[in-house]
Amino acid sequence: MQSQASHTPEQDSLLKVIQQKKPDTSLVSTLIVYACTFLPDSLEKSDKIFKHALKLSQQLNYPKGKADFACYYMYIQDMRGEYLQSLYMVEQAVIIYKSLRDTTNQMRAISYCGNEYQQVSNFPAAAERYLEALKLADAAGDSLFAGIMTNNLASVFITLEDYKKGFEYANRAYQHGVRINSKRRMASALVNMGTSASRLKRYEEGEGYFKKAMQLGRQIGDSTYVLDGLINTASIYSDQDKHDLALSQYETALTVSQKFPAPDYLTYIYLGYGQELFKTKKYAAADTFIKKAITLAKQNQAGDELRLAYLTASDIQAEQGQYQRAFDLRKSYEALNDSLVGNTTRRNVQQMEMQYQSEKKDRDLTEKKLQLTQKDLQLQQKNMWIVIFLVSVVLSLVLIFYGWQRLKHRHHLQQQQLQTLEIEKTVQVLEAMMQGEEKERTRLSKDLHDGVGGLLSAVKMHFGALKHERTFLQSDTGFNHALGMLDDAIGEVRKTAHNLMPELLARMGLAEALHYYCRNVSHSKKLSINFYTSGNMQRFKGNFELSVYRIVQELINNIIKHSHATEALVQLTQHDQLLTITVEDNGIGFQHAAALNSGMGLNNLQSRIKALNGHLELDASTGRGTTAYIEFNIAIMQLMEV
Repeated sequence: MQSQASHTPEQDSLLKVIQQKKPDTSLVSTLIVYACTFLPDSLEKSDKIFKHALKLSQQLNYPKGKADFACYYMYIQDMRGEYLQSLYMVEQAVIIYKSLRDTTNQMRAISYCGNEYQQVSNFPAAAERYLEALKLADAAGDSLFAGIMTNNLASVFITLEDYKKGFEYANRAYQHGVRINSKRRMASALVNMGTSASRLKRYEEGEGYFKKAMQLGRQIGDSTYVLDGLINTASIYSDQDKHDLALSQYETALTVSQKFPAPDYLTYIYLGYGQELFKTKKYAAADTFIKKAITLAKQNQAGDELRLAYLTASDIQAEQGQYQRAFDLRKSYEALNDSLVGNTTRRNVQQMEMQYQSEKKDRDLTEKKLQLTQKDLQLQQKNMWIVIFLVSVVLSLVLIFYGWQRLKHRHHLQQQQLQTLEIEKTVQVLEAMMQGEEKERTRLSKDLHDGVGGLLSAVKMHFGALKHERTFLQSDTGFNHALGMLDDAIGEVRKTAHNLMPELLARMGLAEALHYYCRNVSHSKKLSINFYTSGNMQRFKGNFELSVYRIVQELINNIIKHSHATEALVQLTQHDQLLTITVEDNGIGFQHAAALNSGMGLNNLQSRIKALNGHLELDASTGRGTTAYIEFNIAIMQLMEV
């Protein structure tokens, strides 16, 4: 990793440490810290360093490094609008942290899941995740993290239009930020306080909160708080019919967003700017920006912004006399509005919040009762001998408990080691079997092609020479029939050698190899196999292509052996980052539904497909044939193999 100009002193210092460190787990942590110093202004540079940390974690088999990557890389994915991919990776991080019993990072990952759910407008799921993280924070006594979750819940209540409760939670978060002197926490809470106050028509108060948030954002060098302040003060000016000031704020926000690109903020800006242009009766310009907002909202799954954009677009079309288009957009708004902020959603979130408050009160009451009990015990412990006796008993119990816990922990570790060894042994056996099978296929293929195939070709040449030398054999029907059978035998040997180790797979790729294989099998009069493919099929890693080829080969062999089919279809399709394979036949199907899951061959097939991050679905019924549908998610495979 080369040093570059225009680094900060902190970045230069971290780079020197990285260049001197050995490739171990501490280097992974340093790389992640180094990548964070380039956010939010240098996404490409930060992306490259994050992926370097992930690659090193995979090489070291370091689960925590993979989980840390997912949590920090989320920032880049959010800036690109890749919320669902980020949600998948952070959910995996929660599983890893939980298995490592790392409660602190588990809380953090759960809260990030809430952030991603909120980005895609799944507010009940977001609230559930925030409350789950808040319970863990309360149990661990982590007031800092509890303050962050309190502010996140404030944003959920604001979205659901419960502004009083949103202001209440945001104010708690702000007071907590003041106590720990965290400008970032204060700025984040001030944005929610300003939003709640402005929605309650306390405009002057709300504007003051936003100005404080922008000031803190500039002090800490975070442009997102500046954009929050600009967008929300523009909304306040709009509500007060100060449209010139509102347009000016949105234009300033557009300028800032061009320097620090953020798709979610750009959606807000386009939406607000379009609404202001509509209010000033500039319908054509308003329509342009609202269309941009709708496009970005759809790309980023920003449901809340999308519903507001639909409403404004409907009003614009109505003003321009396009009543049918306006009606269609209004229906889209109503449908999305009911699903996102309807009464059912509000009740669900309120019920979860009430449940948390009830549990918290119960915990507080239990703690108070415990304190009273301790005071009573202190009053009763007047006799020194009793105190010494009680301390001795407690110490003995602690030592016994500690020893028992150590034995239990040791036993648990031994069990885990045994399970790990068993799994590793199973994987090694499977790999050895697969490698042995491929080696044997290669050997047989070469023996058939070079040995038996060469011998048959020599015999054919000898017979041809005899036919030329002895002219009476040219009209001998039996001799000519034998030569024809010899040609068929040579062809069959070549086909068998190719099927055992298809050279076409390495040269031309998966689609061509499967096409050739299906065509060879179709030479039989009993079974006709059609092969179809669509789209531009890319090349994959050799092991992956060979594994998929063997899977399809196994399915076709099952058709030949068991289905009694006369026709079959193999279809291979790649769409974006999804590879799908469909194998159908018109055979007898399965006699019993239980056979779909009970066969050893099918179980082995399921295991091989699952190992390739794929999914198999079988549909079969007596007399109606069998359909096998296989799906491989190439996007997740490529991301986790960076």
